Amino acid sequence: MTRMRTRILGLGALLLAASAVTKPALAAAAAPVASTAPPVPKLIVAISVDQFSAALFDQYRSHFTGGLRMMTDHGVVFPNGYQSHAATETCPGHSTILTGRHPSATGIVANSWYDRATKTQAYCMLDPASPVPGRPDAPRGPANLKVPTLGEWMKAANPASRTFAVSGKDRGAITMAGHGADGTFWWDDANGGFTTYIPAGTNEAARLAPIVAYNAALAAKWLKAAPKWVPLDPRCKVDLGARRYGRLTVDDELPPLGWIAPAPGTDFSKDSYFQSWFRASPIYDQVALDLATQLIATQKLGQGGAPDVLAISLSATDYVGHRYGAESAEQCDNLAHLDAMLGVFLGKLEALKIPVLVVLTADHGSIDVAERVAERGFPAVRVNPKTLMTEVGAAVQADLKLDASPLAGDPYEITIVPPEGANAKLIERIGEVTIAELRKRPEVVEVYTRAQALAGLPPKGKPADEMTLLERIAESTDPVRSGDIMAVLRPYTTLGDPQSLGDTVAGHGSVWNYDRRVPILFWWPGAAGFEQPLPVETVDIAPTLAAVVGVKTPMVDGRCLDLDRTGATTCR
Repeated sequence: MTRMRTRILGLGALLLAASAVTKPALAAAAAPVASTAPPVPKLIVAISVDQFSAALFDQYRSHFTGGLRMMTDHGVVFPNGYQSHAATETCPGHSTILTGRHPSATGIVANSWYDRATKTQAYCMLDPASPVPGRPDAPRGPANLKVPTLGEWMKAANPASRTFAVSGKDRGAITMAGHGADGTFWWDDANGGFTTYIPAGTNEAARLAPIVAYNAALAAKWLKAAPKWVPLDPRCKVDLGARRYGRLTVDDELPPLGWIAPAPGTDFSKDSYFQSWFRASPIYDQVALDLATQLIATQKLGQGGAPDVLAISLSATDYVGHRYGAESAEQCDNLAHLDAMLGVFLGKLEALKIPVLVVLTADHGSIDVAERVAERGFPAVRVNPKTLMTEVGAAVQADLKLDASPLAGDPYEITIVPPEGANAKLIERIGEVTIAELRKRPEVVEVYTRAQALAGLPPKGKPADEMTLLERIAESTDPVRSGDIMAVLRPYTTLGDPQSLGDTVAGHGSVWNYDRRVPILFWWPGAAGFEQPLPVETVDIAPTLAAVVGVKTPMVDGRCLDLDRTGATTCR
């Protein structure tokens, strides 16, 4: 009772003290906080870090001292962003970032899909009308992208607005730039530097003009001294020793074992060994950021009468993750380099002294190598997708007495390829038997048909972390391009059986949250931001940027995210 009286008396004293606060003090406390919204930008910079999972962001957040620290300490942070769909691959993920649409609407349902007309796998950026210099058999372009991007919305509002994109991968640049971009560039070994596609009716020399000088300068620089991976963060230099991943033995070292730069005077564009290691190194992102910086200067981005868009897709984290795993020493040091490079880049953006708005996210997440995951308490396994498809196909073939397996694709997207002249009843039976065989397999937890997926879209506004498996698959399903049957493999499954250095030891592509969760960060010079841990989606990025820049948003799947931490809003 005595303690209770003391607490009551203490509360009464606090109330009396509160009643004694002067009117000026109350007025000051009630004064509205000045808006913290970004200024209307002259330049929007959208950065996608390939395979930069929310798990990696969380794990290394306290290590960051450069650009990623600037964006987290002085920006708007959504640590629980989602690529909410099931097809967690590079092409589908990038297609959501600046369109505001899920892959079910963008049409980019996978990195490649089975084309029923040609009976071959079709690459997501295959575009016969858009040749690539020096690549007669590999035309690339945005023809398969069914919806417009932010840059296209802005150009429709003001034709003076321009869009440029830079990436290590064609699918990273093209999907973010969209149709009719002013420049879309990606690294191409065969061309010895960055390249582009040549849309019908355009001039090759003019399309290549923005990158010719950069490619020549880089070639000259590397002929004198080839680039090296110099370890940056001593905390990453942990000798893990030789590890067995599938049939491959890997010895994690910094710089990586096998990293051998070409001798001075070597033409790096003809050195396939160097090209392989170069991609899985921080240097791959450095050249992309350097080209992006040069484009800002030479094209005077953000200096015209209308706002511009610069999309940058950084690919090294993906190659490093596939080759060494998310928890490797190599990935640790790669992220230290990424953070440092982004710090320099953001500093250059600040030096422009123009309103700039930057958003950074990822196209998908990832899981570490199965063997290391298993050692740390989770039942991770490896599954050879070719073996799975062969065994299921053979079982269906035997059951229905067919001359060959009637299945194509991979476990995530299985297409029925019926025998010539097969009737509808036989095709239906192939589907039924295939589903039955898949359900027998211990690595398969669920199976859906394309018809189920097309009818399974989640209600608008449903949080990404609460979506069912079918709803995730539905957001990745196109009525023509998607497979007939979609299998869901058990959590912590890695597809692939690596045998030699360079093979994939870790991957992504599943419906599970470790592949879906990505950070989403907004930053601008002078930002006084905040952090919101509730789930948001990458399809929210485009409508958010559109609202800030003041352009009309067409039909989108996402919503505008308010970047002002006061009672005001940027979603107007």
